[in-house]
Amino acid sequence: MTKTSHKAPRLARGEDSAPSLAENVYQSLSAWIRDGVYNPGDRIRESVVSAELGVSRTPVREALRRLQSERRVTMEPQRGAVVAELDRHEVVELYQLRQQLEGIAARFAAQHASTAEIAEMDRILAKSVAAEKDPRVLNQINWEFHRAIYSAAHNRFLLRSIAAISDEMALLKGVKYIPEGRAADLHQEHLRIMDAIRDRDPEAADAAAQAHIEMSLRVHLRTGWQGRQDEPGEHAST
Repeated sequence: MTKTSHKAPRLARGEDSAPSLAENVYQSLSAWIRDGVYNPGDRIRESVVSAELGVSRTPVREALRRLQSERRVTMEPQRGAVVAELDRHEVVELYQLRQQLEGIAARFAAQHASTAEIAEMDRILAKSVAAEKDPRVLNQINWEFHRAIYSAAHNRFLLRSIAAISDEMALLKGVKYIPEGRAADLHQEHLRIMDAIRDRDPEAADAAAQAHIEMSLRVHLRTGWQGRQDEPGEHAST
């Protein structure tokens, strides 16, 4: 079974050089990286993608070149295309931006969330308790909770800003699971955000969301670099 066989709709055949075909391959590869079919450090084989999507290698190469220009894919000797991984300094920068956006989202949700949206967030948090022993399921619920906050913020420009960094978040090694021992603290952090939104307290919601992302950064730096040396000249802010 190939890496992407369960997620790969075959593309309509046409001229391999057609921009629309290369665009479709690019969108498929972007989705696979974002969804974790390909993770940071994974090799992307042209032959596999070509077979999965039912196209020749020409549009696959074009899509990979585009991903390389966006620094989401690197070209390595003997390996070819590899999903990029953010270095420690880039991780800190990305989390700092996300921290601000999450604070704004929670602030707006406290101001604009409907009764039904608050009930939906409560329902998601209740699910997370039952999933504490399954890190991958818990991670999915975690992102479901955050997406519910984004939706409840009712700001289309905020949604665009958050979507713009979602592809970069996929380049964080280990971001697709909850580290061991993190579940209970994660739930309490979410509860503080939820309580502030329910109380219609924008300041408290903003502060709770920012504190949550700051803690997530600390956990990521602690667990994501276990057994690895810091890159020269790079230091994490905690």
